[in-house]
Amino acid sequence: MKKLITLSLLLIGISGFSQTNCEALKKENEALQSTNKVLTSENDYLKKVLEINKPILETETENSSYRITKVTGNKAGKNIEIIFLIESKDENKKMTIEDISIVDIEGNEHKIDLYKSSKPFPELAKNVPLKLNFSFKDIQGEPLFIKIFKFITTSQPERNTFEKTKSNLEFKDLKVVWN
Repeated sequence: MKKLITLSLLLIGISGFSQTNCEALKKENEALQSTNKVLTSENDYLKKVLEINKPILETETENSSYRITKVTGNKAGKNIEIIFLIESKDENKKMTIEDISIVDIEGNEHKIDLYKSSKPFPELAKNVPLKLNFSFKDIQGEPLFIKIFKFITTSQPERNTFEKTKSNLEFKDLKVVWN
């Protein structure tokens, strides 16, 4: 009988202790759920950013990476816009982009519209992508492809402005999405 009473008192004491500990577990669970919501929203945001910056074409030259992310045509404005990212892989650089042009599938060459484009003198920080857009005007018809997008870059490291490297870049067969 004593064993039964002792066991009963022990079970009542344990159940009383578990009820007080339950509130602490509820608070901890709520905190974990709110942290989970924050992390889920950050994860969704990062997935969207990766999708936006997904390259159509990409190349690397002179320790710099060039990724074309979007090629769109505007029917009303009769222009084509090419958006791309430039990233320096080795050091901070000052760059000059010149002789920018496209040739459509019909063989028509189009020069850049400097008023609607990014500045052609970007300053690159190491491992930080810089978004540039170049717009081309007076597009005749609605070409579905750009046969070639070409430009020349001259880059010089910030540590030594007398050291220059020049590159000719060409991207071929870009599909144009018309709006």
